[in-house]
Amino acid sequence: MIPTTATEREEFRAVVRAFLTERSPEPHVRSLIEDERGADLDVWRQMAAELGLAGVIIPEEYGGQGMSQAEMAVALTESARVLLCAPLLSTGVLAPSALLDSGDEEAAKRYLPAIADGTLITAVAIDDGGTARTTAEPGRGDWRLTGRKTHVIDGQLADLLLVVAAAGDEVGLFAAERNAPGITVEQLDVLDRTRRQAVVGFADTPVVRIGGDFARPLERLLAIGAVAAAAEQLGVAERMLEISVEYAKTREQFGKPIGSFQAVKHMCADMFTLVECSRAAVNVAGEAVAENSADLAEIAAVTKAYCSRAATTVAEMAIQVHGGIGYTWEHPAHLYLRRAKTLEFLFGDPRHHREALGVRYGL
Repeated sequence: MIPTTATEREEFRAVVRAFLTERSPEPHVRSLIEDERGADLDVWRQMAAELGLAGVIIPEEYGGQGMSQAEMAVALTESARVLLCAPLLSTGVLAPSALLDSGDEEAAKRYLPAIADGTLITAVAIDDGGTARTTAEPGRGDWRLTGRKTHVIDGQLADLLLVVAAAGDEVGLFAAERNAPGITVEQLDVLDRTRRQAVVGFADTPVVRIGGDFARPLERLLAIGAVAAAAEQLGVAERMLEISVEYAKTREQFGKPIGSFQAVKHMCADMFTLVECSRAAVNVAGEAVAENSADLAEIAAVTKAYCSRAATTVAEMAIQVHGGIGYTWEHPAHLYLRRAKTLEFLFGDPRHHREALGVRYGL
């Protein structure tokens, strides 16, 4: 892992922000909402080739940047500011994390270089949706997978699916090619129209097992996912605060800017506080993932619980600051609220994380 200073991290942020602001303007995002794929894969390949964003956390030996999850948190925050329609979370974060933590060197060599250069779009399937577990059984020379995974982020785009499934008494990680027999993919109608999710079914599908028991790596993967979602929530809140403050300065009522009214001032001040607290939490959580802290599970839970409420609250306040225009389809506020609300439930909602902390501390 290549260590970076705070200054280098801010320089990285500036470069990513400039790139994404140019490549993912609001009109383009709106056009992708209506697109069948729901993502711009040309932009994704440019992100990989020009900035190396697909391989930020992938070691240099596999063609990546060799940076840490702290730098990836920066990229995720910036991507959420523009509601990027590209598989950064699924392919750039979850897939490399799962492969690296599996300890399977052969799988890392096989998949990570193609992920890093942007040519292999990979989705990670974890959630069984509360139904019967997805199971894998050994066959003749391979494993066979049966079951159903729900809410698979970018499942409709993926060339490769990394599937968490029961393997006897263990938890296994399995690689399934998108065109393998028995795979069905159905797009879900979800609240956040800037990020697609899918239900993926498996019917005696031939798969390759990656590594051994994935139970402990799965715990870390879920914590990484929670921190990644919190980083995106920070980006949503940041952008909503900026838009609101700018509007409060320029929108006039009764001959003066609405920002001069006490109620609007208080809302903007509350939004600022929520954003800054979220920023502090995400910074700590990103470092905890990078350092593989022994307290990662607790830090991820606290961060996700706080940022979930903060992002949704800031987005709702932004709509209030804008008044009637904030409720319209033409204004982008609802797109950010949709992303914030969806992220609130991704990798555990606040109640889930508070309950987990209570159990962990015997409360």
